[in-house]
Amino acid sequence: MAMPGRGGILTCHIEDIDTLYASYLSFVTNGALFVPSDRPQLLGDEVFIAVTLPNSSERLPMNGKVVWINSKTQSGRPAGFALQIGTDIAGQRIKNEVERLLAGKIDSLQSTYTM
Repeated sequence: MAMPGRGGILTCHIEDIDTLYASYLSFVTNGALFVPSDRPQLLGDEVFIAVTLPNSSERLPMNGKVVWINSKTQSGRPAGFALQIGTDIAGQRIKNEVERLLAGKIDSLQSTYTM
């Protein structure tokens, strides 16, 4: 769940692989992560978050552009937004780790927070 951290930086702790799967948008160029949040965003906004992936306590910095918005909770999908993962070193590290954790699941037909 995303929560405001110190200085207004959002934090996003993804607790398990199922939540990571539901949060990852593999169809977006370079991937994107869905961030459950009630904080309003607009498409194209640049947002900085600190994300914690499953089986890790390390907060990874991520700067990205908002590419998806669920303005309210509906059909079991939480309110929030998705950030496109950047092509910088930090973004590539996150993308590589997400895809390593989701190996063999990325093309699954399970529902996600966006589709």
